[in-house]
Amino acid sequence: MAKNKKFEISLEEKLEKALVPVEEQPYKIPDNWVWTRLGGVIDIFRGLSYTKNDEVGDGYLVLRGNNLTDNGLAFLENVYVNEKVAEKGIKVKKDDIVLVASTGSSKVIGRACVAKEDYEKTTIGAFLLLCRPKENIAKNWVHYIFKTLRYRLYISEQAKGTNIKNIKNEYLENFYFPLPSLNEQKRIVEKLDFLFDKTKRAKEIIEEIKIDIENRKISILDRAFKGILTSKWRNENKTSDVKELLKFINDEKIKKWEEDCLQAEKNGNKKPKRPIIKEVEDMIVPVEEQPYKLPDNWIWVRLGEIINIFRGLSYTKNDEVENGYLVLRGNNLTDSGLAFLENIYVDEKVAKKGIEVKKDDIVLVASTGSSKVIGRSCVVEKDYEKTTIGAFLLLCRPKENIVKKWIHYIFKTLRYRLYISEQAKGTNIKNIKNEYLENFTIPLPSLEEQQEIVRILDEVLENENKVKELLELEERIDMLEKSILNKAFKGELGTKNSSDEPAIELLKKIL
Repeated sequence: MAKNKKFEISLEEKLEKALVPVEEQPYKIPDNWVWTRLGGVIDIFRGLSYTKNDEVGDGYLVLRGNNLTDNGLAFLENVYVNEKVAEKGIKVKKDDIVLVASTGSSKVIGRACVAKEDYEKTTIGAFLLLCRPKENIAKNWVHYIFKTLRYRLYISEQAKGTNIKNIKNEYLENFYFPLPSLNEQKRIVEKLDFLFDKTKRAKEIIEEIKIDIENRKISILDRAFKGILTSKWRNENKTSDVKELLKFINDEKIKKWEEDCLQAEKNGNKKPKRPIIKEVEDMIVPVEEQPYKLPDNWIWVRLGEIINIFRGLSYTKNDEVENGYLVLRGNNLTDSGLAFLENIYVDEKVAKKGIEVKKDDIVLVASTGSSKVIGRSCVVEKDYEKTTIGAFLLLCRPKENIVKKWIHYIFKTLRYRLYISEQAKGTNIKNIKNEYLENFTIPLPSLEEQQEIVRILDEVLENENKVKELLELEERIDMLEKSILNKAFKGELGTKNSSDEPAIELLKKIL
């Protein structure tokens, strides 16, 4: 008898394999529902691997992580490959569910979007998975499973990793969920669609307000960095020569070098190399490279002249400890500032190879798959003991006699975001090199005017900063949606019908 011959197992054996034992069931469900595993009701397809050489100007669209948003599929920064390569992948069809299977973000891993139509010449990339519901499963039923808190927590637990998190097929196949009859599925989906249309509209209104606020912030920052906000102040106040500021920075470089030389001599070490000191005029950006005209007592310089840049720490899973030095990562940087969630710690010996985070440092995301997140920055509001940054981050430390928050506001400008978006290109992962920041041109006023501009921006933008309140409202809507889904998958939405056939009969048809 041939060794590779496959034997068809009986329906009873299939049911035994598909059904979840009572002792493993998370909670009680209606009597005519069953607990089963997701692998029994969906087919799973891995994404297509391809190289830069396979890309073409127009061909088969390859969906990637940035095409999947919380609001559905988005077709931005599209990548196309030739037909020969695309045929090795899976074609996206209506009601397919595409999800993020590999990413550095705990928030994004497992994110799922439903295909609302057949997409011609469209496949999925290597960092995605496609789930196709089998026959006798209601449209959108599986998609709502992927929106539940149980699924999100399960994937977060399963898809662990220091930097990159991955979903294996078996993670999805083994996830168990409650299955009602087909008619009950349809009724639940209809009610969920109705309720989620309401919450979606509420979120859209919030988003419109947030965009309006953001546009006003952009306008205010633009006026600040053109000297318009302080034009009257400038006429009424005497300021120091900004070129003296650059001279002071040079003097501080030499002073620091001399101190390091004395310390090296004291320790019996080799003296450090003398720093390169430019003439002040050479630190000013040539006229032909200046983006726009500035007030007479302002100058254009490159960001590298007024900050020091430090790369993040590389470490492995074996370096992690339960309590040691905190390593800031991409998910610690939010639009609202530093957040301390899903913290990672390494031992002191490893941490000492990195840079310790200090008050007024600016930490930014230097490597990510998200165009929206790349370059995101947060100012360090206080000294954090035993804290460093991970390999996907950069730390910018303003030099002496530069107002620290002035630099932070530079990273909030539209000019900076557009510049980083242009520089940090990449098919899947986008990276910021040190020279991108060093070469970015910025307008520099005197120290006194920097202080005045920061004072005005702090005051004006605080009045504009209603976003936190809107985020809290969004969180309440998210909690409402989770509560609705929780009730739906417990059979508590008021959609039950006693005349429905038991779900076990549906499962037999599917298997």
